Amino acid sequence: MNAASEYAYLLDPAAPRETLTWARLSGFARRFVEEDPRNALPEGERLRIWDAPLLGVAAADDPLFTQLKTPGVVGPLHRSPREWLPGAQSVVSWFLPYNQAVRKSYPKKSSMPSLAWVSGRRNGEVFNNALRRALIRFLEKHGGQGIAPSNEAQYQTVGMIPTWSERHAAFIAGIGSFGIHGALITVLGCAGRIGSVITDLALPPTPRPYREIYEYCPYPSLGKCGACVPRRPARAIGAEFGGNWRDNSRCVVQGRDVVGDFFKDWGYHSCGHCLTWLPCADRIPRISRIPLAHPQETRERAHEPSFLAA
Repeated sequence: MNAASEYAYLLDPAAPRETLTWARLSGFARRFVEEDPRNALPEGERLRIWDAPLLGVAAADDPLFTQLKTPGVVGPLHRSPREWLPGAQSVVSWFLPYNQAVRKSYPKKSSMPSLAWVSGRRNGEVFNNALRRALIRFLEKHGGQGIAPSNEAQYQTVGMIPTWSERHAAFIAGIGSFGIHGALITVLGCAGRIGSVITDLALPPTPRPYREIYEYCPYPSLGKCGACVPRRPARAIGAEFGGNWRDNSRCVVQGRDVVGDFFKDWGYHSCGHCLTWLPCADRIPRISRIPLAHPQETRERAHEPSFLAA
């Protein structure tokens, strides 16, 4: 089914409902990312922003969602899937990796990101919101309900504590484990964005191939790498910040005020030093504790249903 027929299917109220399978769900998300014209920078040569996504599913009643309410994990304001959607059964989460051209456009030694990066951050999240809405319609076409917490009016952040954490939902769904830079490290790296929708359809949870929160990051357990520590202009990563490894408030000031002032003519902001030119930018570092296949083989397997499906 090509993009045109897929859109027609979503918009046609008389279209028959079909049984939802992992192949249909992941296939729809991949086609949407690959074929929707909004997945492009508005400037210059209209570089593609995102490559094909990595999807995972978590059970709505996974005990880890309850643990997210613990202070210091996320916090008491964090809402469970069923607080967002009564009767929720599943959380569909995904990681959108930046296209290599956008990622490589980031200067290696400058204190400022590239125009392509800050545009991709802003316009890429607009596209991510479109993907959230499209997946909700897709779930509705299969007889379910869906909600994207990050798009809801009830979503808020109080003192940097959100009522829904995309990163933690992705961790629970098996997408990846955290790095000391605060991003998730996945088989496709850490340079990207995350999204999710909650549904009342029961989907098979995908396995979590890790047990520890920093399992793919070799720094906390092995004392190796730490490449992201000197990369952040705001000096916001290091052991001096305790078990969280970073001071996110410094990053906010750097991205909003410093980078935002530099790109004020475009209305863009956001820093990405700690996501670029790193061993984990586009893969799990080889020096982490898990055995890895060849990087290209790992990248290809990441898009096979059997790689994440139970």
